[in-house]
Amino acid sequence: MFSFADFERIVNTIADPIFVKDRQHRWILLNDAYCRFMGVERKQVIGKSDYEFFPTNEADVFWEKDELVFKIGAENVNDEEFTDSAGVTHSITTKKSLYVSATGEKFIVGCIRDLTDLKRGRQDLQHARDRLELLVRERTAELAATNKALLQQIAENERTSDQLRQSQKMEAIGLLAGGIAHDFNNLLNVIIGYTAIMESDAGAGSRLREKATQARIAAEKAASLTRQLLAFSRKQVLQPEVLALNDILTSMGKMLPSLIGEDIELLIVPEASVGCVKADRGQIEQVILNVVVNARDAMPLGGKLTLETSNTEFTSGHSRGGGIEPGQYVLLAVTDTGKGMDAATQAHIFEPFFTTKAAGKGTGLGLSTVYGIVQQSGGHIRVHSRPGQGTTLNIYLPQVAEAVPMTTPTVVEGTAVEGLSRGSETILLVEDLENLRTLLREVLQSKGYTVFEADSAEMAMETASRHNGRIDLLVTDIVMPGTRGWKLAQHLVTLRPEMKVLYISGYTDTDLCNDNALIAGAALLEKPFRPDVLLLKVRDILSIHPERRQAEAG
Repeated sequence: MFSFADFERIVNTIADPIFVKDRQHRWILLNDAYCRFMGVERKQVIGKSDYEFFPTNEADVFWEKDELVFKIGAENVNDEEFTDSAGVTHSITTKKSLYVSATGEKFIVGCIRDLTDLKRGRQDLQHARDRLELLVRERTAELAATNKALLQQIAENERTSDQLRQSQKMEAIGLLAGGIAHDFNNLLNVIIGYTAIMESDAGAGSRLREKATQARIAAEKAASLTRQLLAFSRKQVLQPEVLALNDILTSMGKMLPSLIGEDIELLIVPEASVGCVKADRGQIEQVILNVVVNARDAMPLGGKLTLETSNTEFTSGHSRGGGIEPGQYVLLAVTDTGKGMDAATQAHIFEPFFTTKAAGKGTGLGLSTVYGIVQQSGGHIRVHSRPGQGTTLNIYLPQVAEAVPMTTPTVVEGTAVEGLSRGSETILLVEDLENLRTLLREVLQSKGYTVFEADSAEMAMETASRHNGRIDLLVTDIVMPGTRGWKLAQHLVTLRPEMKVLYISGYTDTDLCNDNALIAGAALLEKPFRPDVLLLKVRDILSIHPERRQAEAG
C-alpha cells in the first residue's frame, strides 16, 4: 500500500500546483509546484489557513467555496484571483474535489492552473486588433486622397493614348495596394503568431482556445486577401523555377472538373512541343484557378471551357503599340462560351475590387491577381470578348531555353513541431517591426536557439561584428528602412561563409532574381506565417549544413 510519504513524492512530480486541506481548512499537503507558485517554503504554509496568507476578501471567497465542497461533496471548478507572497495578483482556475478517508475524515484535494499569461495574451490580441483597425482607417483615408490625385492626373493626360492612361492608373493602384498589404502582413503575422501560441497554451477543449482559433482563422483569411493585393501590385517575393506549362495543366486537369461543375465541358489542348517558362509554380497555378473560376461564373447555364497552350513569337512589328517585348513566348489561351463583355467592362476587369457579380458573390480580386502575377513573371495578358460571344484570355509568358530540373523532397508545412529536436545554434534575427521581432525571438528561443536581434541592417552588422562566436543562421526581413535585408545578407555572408540565410517577407520592392539578390542556397518564407512553420523552416535549413547534420547524428 502507498504511504502518505509515497503519495507526497508522487504529487511532487506533477507540474501543476496541488494542495490538500483538512476539515478545518488547514493545508496538510503541498507539492513542490504549489510552493514555487506561491513563493513560499512548505513549512510556512502547512497547518495554516487562507486567512493567514491572503487578503481577507480573497480568503473569504476561498473559504466559502471550500465549505461548499465539504458540505455537498460536489466537485468545484472556479475562475479566481489570488495574491502571492510577492504581492503579484494571478488569474487562476482551481479544481477542488472532496476526498473521504477510510476513517470518515474529509479532505479537499485541489489543483491550480495559472491563466495569467493567457489573459495577458488575450489583451495583447485586443491591442493588435485595435492597431489594425486604426491602420485600416488611416490607409483608407490615404487611399481616398491618392485616388483623388490620381483622377486629376488622368484628366490632365486626357490627350494621351487609352493604353497609357490605363497603365498609369494600374501602376498607381498597385503601389497603394502593395503598401497597404505590406503593413497588414506584418500585423497579421503578429496576430497569427500569438493566437497560435494561445491555442497551444490553452489546452484542448477550453473556450479560450476556441476563441483564439477563430481569431487565427479570421487573420489567415485576411492574409489571403493581402496576398492577392500583393500579387496585383507585383510586390510578392516569388521563387521562380523552370516550369513545363503542359505538366501543370495535366496535373490540375484532374481537379478542375469538380471545380467548374458537370454542366460545363472542359477541354485541355496542350501543344506537344510547347517550351518552358520561368515562374513561381504556386502563382501560375493560382492564375489558372482564377481564370477558370472566372470563366465558370460567366457560364451560369453551362457551356464549354477550353485551355490551350502553344508557342508564339512577337517581332518588333507585331509587338509595336501592344507593350510586348519582341521574343519567344508560351501562350496559355483560356476560352469560354459565356455571356462575354462590352468594351467598357473590359477596361476595368483587371482593377482591384471591380466585379460584375452580385453582392457577396466575389471580391473583385481574381483577375487583378492574375494581372499582377503575369506582369511580375515578365508576361502579358490580353482579353478578347464581345457581349453574348464568350471571352478569351491570352496569357503570354516568356519562353526560356532551360529544361525542367529534377525535383527533390522538401519539408512539408504542417509537420508536427513536437517531433523536432531542440536547437543549439545561434541565430541573428533582423526585423524592424518591434512586436513581430519580439514574437519571432520568443518562438525561436522556446526551441533552445540563441538569438541576437536587430531592428535594422546597420544594427545587425554592428551586432555581428561584436560577436566573436559562430552565427549559424541569418533570419532577415527584406524590406526595411535603410539597407535592405538582401544587401545585408550579401555583406554578412562574405564575412561569415558558413552562415545560412532565411528571408522572411511577403513584400519586396526589388526584383530579387534579376538583381541577383538572393544568396545561393538561401530560403524564403512568406509572411504571414505560423510559429510552427517558422520552426520547421529553420530546422530544415540548419539540418542541411553538413557539420550540423554530423553533430545531430552523433
